[in-house]
Amino acid sequence: MLKHTSSMAQTLRTSAFALGIALLMACQGETIAQEVDSSKFKTVSKPMKVSTGEKIEVVELFWFGCGHCFALEPSVKQWLKNKPENAEFVKVPALFSKRWEFHGQAFYTMEALGAPSQAYDDFFAELHVKRSNINTLDQLVAFLSNYDFSEDQITSAFNSFAVDSKMRNARKITMNSGATGVPAVIVDGKYLTSEQLAGKGLQMFQVVDQLVSKAAAER
Repeated sequence: MLKHTSSMAQTLRTSAFALGIALLMACQGETIAQEVDSSKFKTVSKPMKVSTGEKIEVVELFWFGCGHCFALEPSVKQWLKNKPENAEFVKVPALFSKRWEFHGQAFYTMEALGAPSQAYDDFFAELHVKRSNINTLDQLVAFLSNYDFSEDQITSAFNSFAVDSKMRNARKITMNSGATGVPAVIVDGKYLTSEQLAGKGLQMFQVVDQLVSKAAAER
């Protein structure tokens, strides 16, 4: 009987400890949510599906032709070195116009080809440093030929079903996110922030980190 009572007491202590931990985590989650300045982000009116499983999806909406997006690149790379372990970064081209559409298709073409990361940096530099135009398939072929891709490979990727599917998804994200410009960041399909709301460069990514914590606490 004494042994049974002792076992029950141990069980009660264990349960109380587990309850205490759960309450502490809930309070921490609530504190995190309270810490995010509501003026620095917006809630997406209709939360979007995410593609990162258990990870918190962090989508950067960008446009190759955007000078602010080009200027943000060093901050993006810096943040990626120290991003939260439970976050997964996805770059998505915003598709607000025909010119933006072409650059988005160029982005996904490079992705389909397995172009090196330097190619993306060089694409930005072509537009913003060299002041060149890449607005046609011929110009894209000329650019990507520098990375040992043939015209047939580039054209095939550009017109592929895989690229078309990603373009359709990018249109949905652009439309449903509530973003009105770029760069913008969408966290877990439901929180939108931008440099205009949260501050320049790494200031914005500090808010992104807070939103990642908020989203994780709410799951």
